[in-house]
Amino acid sequence: MVVIREIGGLPHMVTFTDEEERVLDRCIQLLRGEGSSFASIVETQVLDLKKLAEIVDRAPSPKTDLLHEQDSRSVETLVRKLSDRGLEHIVNLPTKAVLGHGFTVMKLHVFGLLSKLSRTLESLSESREEIEKEYNDLLFTIMAEDLYTSLVSKEDSNETWVHDAAHELITMWDMRTSGYLETFALAIRELWHVRHAIVPVLGTLLGTMEVMRLNVMLPPVWLDFMANSANSEGVVDALEEFIFDLSYEELAILRDRMERESISVIDRNTAWLMLGKHESPAVEANAALALYNSYMDRQEKAKERIIRGSRGPKRSLEEYFVIYLLSSDLHTPDYSRYDT
Repeated sequence: MVVIREIGGLPHMVTFTDEEERVLDRCIQLLRGEGSSFASIVETQVLDLKKLAEIVDRAPSPKTDLLHEQDSRSVETLVRKLSDRGLEHIVNLPTKAVLGHGFTVMKLHVFGLLSKLSRTLESLSESREEIEKEYNDLLFTIMAEDLYTSLVSKEDSNETWVHDAAHELITMWDMRTSGYLETFALAIRELWHVRHAIVPVLGTLLGTMEVMRLNVMLPPVWLDFMANSANSEGVVDALEEFIFDLSYEELAILRDRMERESISVIDRNTAWLMLGKHESPAVEANAALALYNSYMDRQEKAKERIIRGSRGPKRSLEEYFVIYLLSSDLHTPDYSRYDT
């Protein structure tokens, strides 16, 4: 996460939030206290991050016209451009977008290093939960940026939510934050927790969507999403991929076999065994990282289906959910403070 503070009446990015700085200072002191060589490594990375943050902050805003070729350039004109043309190659990305993304990744790696150390060094073990919280927040920032980029890049320029996705993407490029970030991150975390807490079954009289809607553990935002998306093409298939940790193609093979062998119900572990996967779905030590890896895998498969023109969800569940957030009135960010 990133804090924006006003300096001289203009918004400026702060390298670390107060909470991030507190966790970093505590970890460095603990590492120093036991004479660990990792203390100087972390300190050096922190100094490098501060230098990079200054460079990112000095980089021109994506909405700034350095050549003064237009009478007026603003967030709105850039939004229209992105909505109409999408994103093509990295050479077309604003410098601040590329530098800012690198800054977030570098900060993620610093907390990732501390997370690994907290599992081997007793001095950091008590700080593990705090370290992983900061790591997870940064991971969701990267994930949200990837989602906005994906939504703007696809052929949906006539959809109203594309305009909003472009708005969010530009805000992330400029300030490394997004109006929907907290809502998205919290909701995805909650669904991932429910996914591991329930025992999903394939082949019940009720479909996966109905089973999830009846689950008392689901937060209201997911119940609303499912109520409004139950008939949307691809959403149910994307939800099943998310819940079972299997691709649409694998689930189709399972259903065919279940029908041939007159099997009425199977759970997630049985499904894996029936597909010849001799191990149960792997459980990552870090739940947020497991979710991110799952998202990237499902996103890649969705892109492949678009290229091949084959059946199955053309988006990940996270994409469908962000589209829902952008299209609903649950949260309307204020962009005015960025349009300077």
